[in-house]
Amino acid sequence: MKRLTAIAVALVMLAAFTTADAEGIGGWFQSAEPTATPAPNSFRFRDGIRWGMNTQQVRALETSPMIERSMQSWSIMKSDGKVVVSRFTADMVFMFREDRLLMISYEFPQGNPDSFLYLAGALSSLYGEKNDADPMKIKALMDGINPNLYKADMITQACGWSNADGTTVYLFYFSQTDYAILYVSPELGSRIYQVNGL
Repeated sequence: MKRLTAIAVALVMLAAFTTADAEGIGGWFQSAEPTATPAPNSFRFRDGIRWGMNTQQVRALETSPMIERSMQSWSIMKSDGKVVVSRFTADMVFMFREDRLLMISYEFPQGNPDSFLYLAGALSSLYGEKNDADPMKIKALMDGINPNLYKADMITQACGWSNADGTTVYLFYFSQTDYAILYVSPELGSRIYQVNGL
């Protein structure tokens, strides 16, 4: 009888241990941290390019041939030929500081007013209602890379949008016939102006 009781107790303990162990293991899988995925509203460019990527990561995702060069503390990757943007073609430029992607632009040389208005509508369909943009902010952003690239009085019809993650998108003319779409990372957008000594 003692032997039968001992076996019964052992079986009950084994069953309890097995159930607890199975629940514990199951709990490990259920409570495991999910793999880090970006927030659904984070900015993604073209084929999954994200802010902060380095040049190698961007090259791995962007299939267009690129030309690379350095300017001051920035490195630039520019498409070697036009890329398709909506219904139009443009030069595409990735701008990196300390090998971190902080700005992207599409430049439309010899664009026409109809294509500019069409792209304004397309951007509004993605990012909501447009706002007037300050040309001096756009110039200040570009001055960090090349102070002679844009003249403030040539930046016209500037409008902007903000994404939920803080990305700013600008559409503007930078000459009488040339216009651009400029995407600015939240990190850079918060520090547009040089404030040393102010």
